[in-house]
Amino acid sequence: MFKRMIKNRYPPRLWALSGHTGSGKSTFATQMRGPLLIVDADQRFQEMLDLADDRVVYALSSVAADNTDPDRIAAILAENMPGSDVRTIVVDSLTAIITPLVVRAMVDKDAGREKNLAAAFRAKALAMRQLQDAVTRWGTDVLWIYHIMEARDSRGDLLTRATVPQMELARLTRSINMRLEIVTQANKRGIKVVWARRGRSGIILWDETGKWAGMPERIEEAVYGGLSAEEQDRIGIENALPEVF
Repeated sequence: MFKRMIKNRYPPRLWALSGHTGSGKSTFATQMRGPLLIVDADQRFQEMLDLADDRVVYALSSVAADNTDPDRIAAILAENMPGSDVRTIVVDSLTAIITPLVVRAMVDKDAGREKNLAAAFRAKALAMRQLQDAVTRWGTDVLWIYHIMEARDSRGDLLTRATVPQMELARLTRSINMRLEIVTQANKRGIKVVWARRGRSGIILWDETGKWAGMPERIEEAVYGGLSAEEQDRIGIENALPEVF
């Protein structure tokens, strides 16, 4: 017999989070709903366990290479997710999974092994699609983490850019309903809601605890609190696609 769907207070947490190295992205992940399953591509989440409070934290695999290989990620999830109690899957980080594929494609192009750069990038596009399908199919919350960095343009102006190609971030949009970025001001840090599919965008919430305690709940209230279903529908039409990635 089919189970009747019940409307939740807020949409599921299908979020993407970006920030500079060391800004607290993995720390933020510890505050998501547990049990947590970590795709530990950066191999640093072990350092965060003390911050997870009483949340159970599972590792995708103790083999480091499994956490950066979309084939292995998909296979391990398919084998172990059915019947599990996982409530949030954290991909930490997309940068460590996608960047090596980009570098390999560029090296192959420069070495003459691949004349068409678009064809060389095909593995990157397929990996992103496979990863999204493998992670989002289980009905859990999902946190996609990626790094941002500073670089200079041709005029020498300082720019902030994502370490994941814009095309892959555009593809990721179908799997998320909120894009978040860690920002800093003086000696404090906060979360900026860059884009929300059905809620308020442009909000900055400052961390008052030093470890993002309660921040996911604060984000939900700030983005969705007080909005009627009709208002969320209207925002959803206006915000169908983010203006920036």
